[in-house]
Amino acid sequence: MSHYFTGDNTEHEYREIKFNYRDRVYRFRTDRGVFSRDRIDYGSSVLIDAVVHDTSISEGGVFVDMGAGYGPIGTVLGDVLGAKPIMVEVNSDALMLCRGNAEQNDVEAEVMDRVEYDAMEFAEPPALYVTNPPFRAGKPVVLEMIEDAHRKLGSGGSFYMVVQKKQGMPSYRKAVEKLFGNSEIVVKDKGYHVLKGVKMQKPDV
Repeated sequence: MSHYFTGDNTEHEYREIKFNYRDRVYRFRTDRGVFSRDRIDYGSSVLIDAVVHDTSISEGGVFVDMGAGYGPIGTVLGDVLGAKPIMVEVNSDALMLCRGNAEQNDVEAEVMDRVEYDAMEFAEPPALYVTNPPFRAGKPVVLEMIEDAHRKLGSGGSFYMVVQKKQGMPSYRKAVEKLFGNSEIVVKDKGYHVLKGVKMQKPDV
């Protein structure tokens, strides 16, 4: 797939932000040019809470956080669920921040770029795949992420994606329905919708 952005050559402007969730304060280092550098964006916080309350991933399991940015979704979910995130990011600056933020918050994670991820062979298929997609990169990029989730998830695995109605939620829900054979809106909050698809087991031939 074509990468929707990499890094830039502008001067770094690091800052630390905090995110309070379930009586823990998470700290994240951000930088100029990364998405939502001043605070955890509302869509990501809605997605985190929806997954925490809805998922059935086993403790110690592995999940994918696609388009991880500087790592808030994968880091918080990894900590709360007791699972190991595989955080995938194509922006080189965000990738560096993501590694540091997982470590700073004591979350064991694998952080990699998309090329490394595409070449990766999972010992067992992940049971969970989450994303707050880069909608500005265009619909083909977002649709490819949905397709990747369907390819990578194991039988019974769950895909979660946060999207606003104005960003094309109905059409993305149709894409989830077409690939997974099912779709559900598990949360609606201030215009944000968390879509869910469950990968169904293939019937025996």
